[in-house]
Amino acid sequence: MKITALEEYGLRCLLHVARHPEEPISAQTIAEKEGLSLPYTQKILRILAQNDLIEAKRGVNGGYVLARSPDRISVGDAVRALGGMFDIDEICERYTGELTACAHECKCTLRPVWSHIAEFVVRTLDNVSIAVLLRDQNAVTNYLQKLAPPPDEVFCPVA
Repeated sequence: MKITALEEYGLRCLLHVARHPEEPISAQTIAEKEGLSLPYTQKILRILAQNDLIEAKRGVNGGYVLARSPDRISVGDAVRALGGMFDIDEICERYTGELTACAHECKCTLRPVWSHIAEFVVRTLDNVSIAVLLRDQNAVTNYLQKLAPPPDEVFCPVA
């Protein structure tokens, strides 16, 4: 899975909005804090608003607020809005060599690996809410370890 700049910056912008539940935060403030141009920040915020993750508030004290509570918005929701999820069919369709379809289409041993990885990534992103990301780094790490503990053994092939 490749994380695009739009997805990374989009999540950062969403977190800035989430950190200001009492009052709207302006696009200008977010742009300055993230070191982004104002037009790019506005583009990101427009995408988040179009996908009902944030709302724009007009007026002198206007800006952006979350569209719902941070525990009801997942990282997966944001990634889908900002660009999409890992798609295994995309891999299999893209790498066909000079053929019109993959030579291993019906008996592929790689497809289950890509599928397993895709399912793990999607499940993880869908199970991490913005509320979790509002905690500190150690708390997020602990949450993720409880969600999917690291394996006890590291696989090392015997030479």
